[in-house]
Amino acid sequence: MSETAPTEAALSHLLHRAVQAAADLHAGLAGPEGLTPRQFAVLSAIAFAEGSTQTQLVRTTGVDRSTLAELVTRQRSSADARANQVSLTEAGRTLLEASRPLAAEADLALLSRLPEDRRARFLKDLRRLVAAPEDAGGDKPRKKKKKKKKAEKAAA
Repeated sequence: MSETAPTEAALSHLLHRAVQAAADLHAGLAGPEGLTPRQFAVLSAIAFAEGSTQTQLVRTTGVDRSTLAELVTRQRSSADARANQVSLTEAGRTLLEASRPLAAEADLALLSRLPEDRRARFLKDLRRLVAAPEDAGGDKPRKKKKKKKKAEKAAA
């Protein structure tokens, strides 16, 4: 009999559980009026690259168009009329700055579950996992080859 439950060996499940643990830590520190981890990520990305388009933000954060209406402004891009550029409002910037220490504390609380000498490598590996396959230098998942029908084989 295996000592590890099947759910404890499934990578996607473990990653999901890690996200749950991080969200719980963050929520406990931020409180009900604070930013969620996803909101914090989006506001941080906007603050870092003010004027990014919504499409660029989705690529950067993995978060769909957000419901942060009072915290961000959207305006048509001068470079591409089809795109909206996103910027922080003053309220968004204030809330982001107030949230930074709480997010850092939540991150540290979660990382403290790992030995100190493994934390930097863990973060590097996580960044690699969320990167696009071509950016991470990893192998792309292979598609299963479809079997040719007998009739197609005979005609070939």
